[in-house]
Amino acid sequence: MRIAVDAMTICDKEGGVGAGIEHYTWSILFALVRRAPKQTFYLLVPNVFSKQRMNTFTQGTKNVRFIRTSSRKLPFFTRHVWHALRLMLCHPDVLFAPSGQYPIFWRGKTVATVHDILIYKHPDWFSEEQRTAFSTRIGVPLAIEHATQLITVSQFTEQELHALFPVTVHKTITVYEGVDVPYEDELTKSHRFPFDRDYVLFVGTREPRKNLVRAFQAFDRFLQGHPEHARISRFIVAGGRGFQGKEIDEEMDRVNHAWKHLEPHGVIQCLGKITEEEKWNLLRRATCLFFPSLEEGFGLPILEAMAVGTPVITSTRGALEEVGGDVPIYVDPENIEAMSFSIAQCLLVPEGVSIFREEGIERARMFNWNRASKEVLNVLESFSVPD
Repeated sequence: MRIAVDAMTICDKEGGVGAGIEHYTWSILFALVRRAPKQTFYLLVPNVFSKQRMNTFTQGTKNVRFIRTSSRKLPFFTRHVWHALRLMLCHPDVLFAPSGQYPIFWRGKTVATVHDILIYKHPDWFSEEQRTAFSTRIGVPLAIEHATQLITVSQFTEQELHALFPVTVHKTITVYEGVDVPYEDELTKSHRFPFDRDYVLFVGTREPRKNLVRAFQAFDRFLQGHPEHARISRFIVAGGRGFQGKEIDEEMDRVNHAWKHLEPHGVIQCLGKITEEEKWNLLRRATCLFFPSLEEGFGLPILEAMAVGTPVITSTRGALEEVGGDVPIYVDPENIEAMSFSIAQCLLVPEGVSIFREEGIERARMFNWNRASKEVLNVLESFSVPD
């Protein structure tokens, strides 16, 4: 069987390890090509995808062929016409689009993954550039409508998809994402930040739907009730700056200024973008992960935290309860008092939340890329053309 893959999101814009959809694309494809050694995969990849990364991806396999893209002097033509033609020349039985997007002029059977539809439900959470982009207005709706089969990463996303695009009702299945935890001896110590205090950790892009303004207010309220923790506890934010990051940064500065007399370096510290290795170091050592998002199509950070036994505080919105099960401490993401109380539970009585450590590890074992790749492969192989 010949499987073409629109793998334009297999890396970040610089060709390195990505997060979000980039992480999903790499992880599901890495597992797929090893699960199906008799199938041939043709991966359309960006020209920034380095040979070193290619070698890492194909190590131990012989069933992968890469199609490198050319420079994008004519973005629309390159993406939607030239890419479609190059994929068709592989004569695949099916095209897999792990990012949910593929060339609009592609003609053939297609399986696409839908991660969320938040930009259509909550356009105010996104920049004007994102809202008015061709992919948002035309590309994604066409991809959803014309796909032969759709995969969603949660039942919540599947239900939301059906409500907005009724045409998807009879062609959608849910396949959960997975988590792979590196062995601790594979991690090296980072000198970017010291682990000298207890800390509440947030991992993700600093953008409106992550609810960081209220999260900072909740931490501030906790400190007001327990001012001694301004010297011994921190709120660490790990992730790049996204849309409306200025408002988030201003709230962080306000809280830090309020406690400057006790902690001149800031009770909230923003690390910016971090590496995968740094992420796992932070997750393992955190007192808790605080992820009070207003809505998520899946919520990978809470799964990663549970996988290493770190207690989780998260919200009751989107797919987060579906992923977390009975393990996290759930809060109303608009209730600052409730969020503050949950932070206090973790920082003041850590033995009280220790039960969540083993339960979290056990829960995370239910989500793995081997299982996900098996379920995705079953879908792809259903389009195999008999010899």
